[in-house]
Amino acid sequence: MMITPITSKAFCKSIEKALAAPPDLNSSLARVQSSLNRLPNGQLFTYTQNGKVSFITIADGKRKYLSKSTSLVYSLARRRYQSTLLEILKLSDSPRKKDCVRRTNLISNMQRFICICEKGNLDIAKVVLTGTQYKWYSGGFVQKAINEAKSTKTANGLIVRSKSERDIINAYDDYAVPLHYEEQQVIYVKPLVDKLNESLITNGFLSGGAYARQLYDFRGNYIHWNVPAELEWMNAPGSVWKTYYPPRGTIKIHVDIRTMFADGSFFLHEHEGMMDSFAYRCNASERSSVLKYTGTVQPENFLETYEHDVDTPEKRIALIEDYVIPRLWF
Repeated sequence: MMITPITSKAFCKSIEKALAAPPDLNSSLARVQSSLNRLPNGQLFTYTQNGKVSFITIADGKRKYLSKSTSLVYSLARRRYQSTLLEILKLSDSPRKKDCVRRTNLISNMQRFICICEKGNLDIAKVVLTGTQYKWYSGGFVQKAINEAKSTKTANGLIVRSKSERDIINAYDDYAVPLHYEEQQVIYVKPLVDKLNESLITNGFLSGGAYARQLYDFRGNYIHWNVPAELEWMNAPGSVWKTYYPPRGTIKIHVDIRTMFADGSFFLHEHEGMMDSFAYRCNASERSSVLKYTGTVQPENFLETYEHDVDTPEKRIALIEDYVIPRLWF
């Protein structure tokens, strides 16, 4: 299990893009203000001498140097970052030229501060991510085993299965997106089983007779489904999906890319790279159906891509800027 670091260079590019057009300004303002209210009072100052960065606060009228390993230095760094972010967001709708200039200057000041934090060996992710995001991002997770002989590495050293996934994750890293690769999801599948059963009845497949019995049967504690290709919501084009599901239990799926937005919701990105293979196509359809029809992810938080969607840097950048960046930081 490995996570790639968030760098100040990538963050500065990402936050500037995000601030260009905040998608839900009122909700963002409320979240940032709520986060600020939970942080301790105090101001953090930085002092650089001979290339060494020190972090200082004022206590009882005296300078107090803060250790970089303490929680206080991170709390005050986050307060300074979020206070600036809040002021920037408040100026977003202002048509006044004076406010636009101030907003631009505040963005530059915030970016410089994050660069100084990195130079001072602070964990940038702990400063710019929400507490919930950071706990998820830095916490352990179960990852699917990878055969390193048949794999490749991203620019940050993450081992992935294909060149397409390498290029996609490199693009995510270039925008400081915190992610887990192939994180295991334990999913309760009864909603999907119920929807499938309802769909089969509605389409006349479970009206009785020998044909109906061919569609599913119980084997131990599992249902063996043989889904008709006519049910397109369950299948890749022209395929017939055969799988086993516990009718009231859970299954495990490893999602290609998983990240968390500032509001605490998860964004999932599944890349289907071998759709010319019938077996792969059926498995891809299965994963997609499980994710979508069990309530694991909301439609607006799920991205499914194919090779033609990500075959140029411009396409990969556009996907991240459109689907991820607007809701990542605030």
